[in-house]
Amino acid sequence: MKRLTLLLLLVPFLSGAQNNVTEKNGLYLDSNGKPFTGTYQEYFENGQVKSQMEIVQGLLNGQVKVYFPSGELNEIRSYIKGEKSGRWETWNAQGVKVAEANFLNGKKNGKWYVWDEKGTLRYDMTYRMGEKSGTWIIYNDKGLETSRKEY
Repeated sequence: MKRLTLLLLLVPFLSGAQNNVTEKNGLYLDSNGKPFTGTYQEYFENGQVKSQMEIVQGLLNGQVKVYFPSGELNEIRSYIKGEKSGRWETWNAQGVKVAEANFLNGKKNGKWYVWDEKGTLRYDMTYRMGEKSGTWIIYNDKGLETSRKEY
């Protein structure tokens, strides 16, 4: 019980120390104004983690996880040296995946999917280096194809 009490007393100080990191124009700086390296977390008022990000030399590098106030995962984003890169995924508050996107060198690249709140696929899209590409398909709320367009 003493350990739990000590932990509860330390959390505000530890989370307060994390808040000494500031973001300016995409660059994360420590309290001395130097580029920050490490894991940075932000918190909701209820104490739950709001976001967790990996930062190297002031730039997002690796995964960024964003949470709902309940603690459930909302988004996973990927960065390399501050640029969007790799798969991004989004879930709603009920835990249903509602989006998946892919980036390369900061640009939309690859397959993109959007599902409705029930998990029914609604959009199937492709990008190539930021431009619409390939076949785009739109589905209705029953999952049936309603339109198709070539890019």
